[in-house]
Amino acid sequence: MKSMKHLLSISLLSLFVLILAACGSTKENANKSASQQSPPAENAADTTEPIAKEETTAKPKIVSIGIVNSPITLNQINHQGDSASQTVLNIINDSLFDLTESFEFVPKIASSIETTDNQTFVVTLNPNAKWNDNEPFTTADVAFTLKTALNPKVESTIRIAFVEGLDDAGKIPSGQTEISGLKIIDKQTFEVKSKTPIDPNIFKENFATKINFLPEHILKDIDPAQLATDPYFQNPTVTIGAFKYSKFAKDQYFEAVRNENYYLDIAKLDKIIVKVLPATNLVAQLQTNEIQLNSLPVGLIPITDYETVKALPNIDLTSSTPSEPAELFFNVSKITDPKVRQAFAYALNRQLIVDQLFKGQADVIDGGVPNNHPYYAKDTKLYTYDPEKAKQLLQEANWDSKREVQLLVPSGNKLREQAADILVQNLIAVGVNVKIQKFDFGTLIGKVDKGDYDLTIFNRDYYFEPSLYFTLFKSDNENNFLHYNNPQVDALIAKGETETDPAKRLETYNQLQALLHEDLPSIAIYSEKRLQAVSKDIIEGKPANVGQFNNVNKWDLKE
Repeated sequence: MKSMKHLLSISLLSLFVLILAACGSTKENANKSASQQSPPAENAADTTEPIAKEETTAKPKIVSIGIVNSPITLNQINHQGDSASQTVLNIINDSLFDLTESFEFVPKIASSIETTDNQTFVVTLNPNAKWNDNEPFTTADVAFTLKTALNPKVESTIRIAFVEGLDDAGKIPSGQTEISGLKIIDKQTFEVKSKTPIDPNIFKENFATKINFLPEHILKDIDPAQLATDPYFQNPTVTIGAFKYSKFAKDQYFEAVRNENYYLDIAKLDKIIVKVLPATNLVAQLQTNEIQLNSLPVGLIPITDYETVKALPNIDLTSSTPSEPAELFFNVSKITDPKVRQAFAYALNRQLIVDQLFKGQADVIDGGVPNNHPYYAKDTKLYTYDPEKAKQLLQEANWDSKREVQLLVPSGNKLREQAADILVQNLIAVGVNVKIQKFDFGTLIGKVDKGDYDLTIFNRDYYFEPSLYFTLFKSDNENNFLHYNNPQVDALIAKGETETDPAKRLETYNQLQALLHEDLPSIAIYSEKRLQAVSKDIIEGKPANVGQFNNVNKWDLKE
């Protein structure tokens, strides 16, 4: 009996061991199966960490902007008048002051600009200003930029000929290295003296808002004659803006990333991408949210797409105030007779362009000053559409109808191209043998600068300071691509630049506009009210005719 109990105990024990073994085998197989599906974790903490990261990592905030012309340069002291280049340069460069849509000057790199006599301007820099490599921005950078950009060996779009010590072209005279009108007080303070008293707004707009600066500590050893070919201008990694250069692929995109060393509030966005698109793709990419806004003036949405964009549920759409007009410029050295230029003006059916192409969302004006500008000459009697008058004037001027006239048009802005096509039809109808040629903006400007054209059409910038609309017509302006020379115009331009009494200044500019209206070196075609489209995902940030990127560090997206 005792041995039977012993045997039973052994059997039960064996069975228990077998059950435990089976359980262990099942658990091991389960672990093996799991290990085949994912890599084993080193410890329990590591297995949960990826999940925690996925839950807490924020999605990068990226805004894409649509433009239709590719930037032609990243040279901040020589943007060549190209609006697309200025668009991307303004994202990565601050100026001393910003100009707002309401025509207010607000501090940026400079804390203040003061004058007691309208001739000596004292500029105090923001003590916190610094380049994106954390080097301080000082008056040494200001002096370096001006002495470099205004060196006669350097091509520059900085226009400050009113400064004492510069010649009429705004350059340092040959043989000199200093600018007598520039005085460095200390690291944060400098003075600029003008040749004569000027309206402070001339200084604020021409000097304070138009100049982007060069980092002395990066470029100080470069020969000015070799400056334009220095790699820095293809890869400007050290700038002073809320964003810094990242990538640029011509005809494709420009990319800028947040500057973590910015001297003001750090940008809320991680990245801004400026995409170069065919005009027809702007609306499509707004709809798909591949871009979040268009840009003015190089990302224009055709007014014909107004209803389409207005209906997009993800887009807010508004219209801008009247913008800087598209102007028809004459090469006065080739079309020398004012009577012929007037004939061309009477031949143009500009109201048809406004009604058909812009659906009424534009104005007909004659000069380059927009009609919402305080210095617009309101009493100007516009050239009307009068083809018979045009024919009469051409006949009186003995115009040769067989003579071929070349009209150069920049490609990319479809409405402007279509407007140019209408102008060609109008001119042909009155006996002008005009041929149209379309080029990218960089190529066109190259031809225009060489005088290789009869007519051309494009838009200039929008200015608050009225003198900036007229410097183009100065006979001694090296950028006077019209080859226009009128001593009376020169005298009125000089008078307007130096007059500080607002009432007298307005009278001077009215006289100047009347004279240019008669002589007609250029005529505006239309001043459009541009469409401004912005994604509803954007909390702050929008297209604007003036100062679009003033507060780009505050631009933000919904989470």
